[in-house]
Amino acid sequence: MKISVIIVTYNSEKSIRNCLSSVFSNQLETEVIVVDNNSNDKTVEVVKQSPKVKLIQNSENLGFGKANNIAVKIASGDFLFFLNPDCVLENNTIKNLVSYLDSNSNVAVVGPKLLNSDNSVQTEITRFPNLLSESFTLLRLHRVGFLKNFVYPKLDYEKTQEVEHLMGAALLIRREIFEEVGGFDEKFFLWFEETDLLKRIKDLGYKIIYYTEARVNHLIGQSTKQLNFIHKQTIWNKSLLHYFKKHQNWVTILVLLPFVVLSYPAALVSYLVKKIDR
Repeated sequence: MKISVIIVTYNSEKSIRNCLSSVFSNQLETEVIVVDNNSNDKTVEVVKQSPKVKLIQNSENLGFGKANNIAVKIASGDFLFFLNPDCVLENNTIKNLVSYLDSNSNVAVVGPKLLNSDNSVQTEITRFPNLLSESFTLLRLHRVGFLKNFVYPKLDYEKTQEVEHLMGAALLIRREIFEEVGGFDEKFFLWFEETDLLKRIKDLGYKIIYYTEARVNHLIGQSTKQLNFIHKQTIWNKSLLHYFKKHQNWVTILVLLPFVVLSYPAALVSYLVKKIDR
């Protein structure tokens, strides 16, 4: 088996059926592994309707990274395609991604063009986190005016190119390189786990590519919207601080801490604004 598609679910009954259907309609021999993080909706029932899927049911929510690592242990593919359940693949997406890796031996990771429900492009490619980018993000200023330039590089999203960091919704990775860097760091429960993985891969000199000939429709935040804004911000902050502990110095962390504290009132304001807009 050359390709292992790995999907981690948590209360994903509304999206997982379409996701799986799109994977199997890609007309490419794949091994599909779904790891369910103890969903309390009908996710497992929906997944079981597809006999082609290898289902792993966790008795508790182990987090995104750890669940993916569990799947890799039983996966047989040379390529690992980590896919969010809120994604729907267009035809030949997997084939095009695999063909690109097959033809470019110096590339370790390739990600598709991600599209919104209206087919507009999700412009979510970022630089690796640093003090400026994460301070703006914590204060909800990362999409405001010129400040967004510190988080989002100016890219032509219609062009295949090397990038620093791809959104983790759909990533094809060479298995031997995933294992070389030690897989996902399981100390990240949610968020920054793929950022840390890509940083470690990049630090070894491998390339990460955004590939426009593969397209995936992605409904952003379908799992995380189930969390209240305080819980969500707390998980984000813990993951951010763990990332900085690994890849930055303590001085940077100390400077960042006031912004971590301020992230809670910023999250409250953002939550209230969204409530009013509805």
